[in-house]
Amino acid sequence: MKKCTSLCGKLFILFIFAFVSFYVPTGKADARLASYSKKVNVWDVKASGLNIRSGPGTTYPVIAQVSQGTDLVEYCPSADCGVTNSGDFTWTRLYYPSASIGYYANAASGWAAFYNNVGNRVFNYHYTAVAKTSRATSMYTSDCSNLSGLIRHFPQENYYLQAFDSELKASPCNPNAWRLQDPQGDSDAEGYFYSGFVNGWNLKAE
Repeated sequence: MKKCTSLCGKLFILFIFAFVSFYVPTGKADARLASYSKKVNVWDVKASGLNIRSGPGTTYPVIAQVSQGTDLVEYCPSADCGVTNSGDFTWTRLYYPSASIGYYANAASGWAAFYNNVGNRVFNYHYTAVAKTSRATSMYTSDCSNLSGLIRHFPQENYYLQAFDSELKASPCNPNAWRLQDPQGDSDAEGYFYSGFVNGWNLKAE
């Protein structure tokens, strides 16, 4: 009887352990995106036109101009670049779409005014929170070094996408790639949601 009590106790403990293990969330829905971490910020130009300069200040030459609604990726290749104050503005380094090197595939790097230091008015752009596809767009599981692992293809434009995090995030190794979640898509048979990376220049941030 004593052996039975001991054995039954062990079996009961194993049963509880198995029950808890089965019902405790394991994060499986995000397993395909395990490499994700907080990444650089994506910005949306709100001014009618924005000058991109070779350095942080109005004394530096204009190397490009981007229009309202353009999506920009904040970029700091080293720990010491960050933002810089010059004149009445605070400047930050960022990626911008360049038609000369492949508008939807590449980006160049430059500086743009981030804040007007006279007061607290945002000068030209801010964080984006949502986006729509501007043309047929694919979503992939991996962002680095190249987009790979096709999850889903959006065949039409203006398909609504929402950030997986509180803001759209880009990848330092692939600044074009944003991590997104498709709220219109269900999870698949394995319990994975349609979350992944898409090419940022294929989107229109709002």
